[in-house]
Amino acid sequence: MGLHVREGSTVVESKIDYYEKESGHFNPQKHFSARIQEMENKSKYGAKVASKWNEIANLSLRNEVYPVVHPIGQETFSLYAEFPTGVFEYALDVDGATSLIKEGGITPVIFDPSKIIASVDEGNINKDTSNIKINHKNPVMVLQSQYLTGGMNHCINGNHRIFEANRNNEKQIEVYQFKDLEFVPFFYDVLGKAMYYFEMDYSNVISNERNFLKDEYDAFAFIF
Repeated sequence: MGLHVREGSTVVESKIDYYEKESGHFNPQKHFSARIQEMENKSKYGAKVASKWNEIANLSLRNEVYPVVHPIGQETFSLYAEFPTGVFEYALDVDGATSLIKEGGITPVIFDPSKIIASVDEGNINKDTSNIKINHKNPVMVLQSQYLTGGMNHCINGNHRIFEANRNNEKQIEVYQFKDLEFVPFFYDVLGKAMYYFEMDYSNVISNERNFLKDEYDAFAFIF
């Protein structure tokens, strides 16, 4: 488990214990309701998108469990987003991401460790080398999202490998990098995927933009 948090494009300093605790009190329905009302009041486009998300929240997501129950024996990773309504936990399926990498024949990006070390949350690093359980079954992976990581790289697997490569002044490290919509299949649960799409729609409505959409009438609510 690990974290990265954002509100808008602001990257917040790591506070693992705090976010793990606070995320358990998050109320998804309260969050959806507040954002939907803002979108309704913003524009005709916003009202249309809000109507669809209201339908999704009350029907498709009504029985979704939160916080997500992480499966025993399966590697997952948590990222936390801080909103006015509280802290939300996004769960990512690391094992599933590895399978998708293999199935899709995806190739890694070669980084100088010093150029990717900022993606590592040092609060998650066990620096006691005598007490490290090595697990390299999954490759080094980073996400870069305008909406979830403030446009910065964030490591979701392989923090320690990046840290050690940088500390040992190695020249390169292989990293699988996924941007914006590329990692949508990694969300472990339906609610996490919905929240990610919802926040992109909310941002587009409030800023009157259509980032990652094909036309001015499109929205992620319509493809969810």
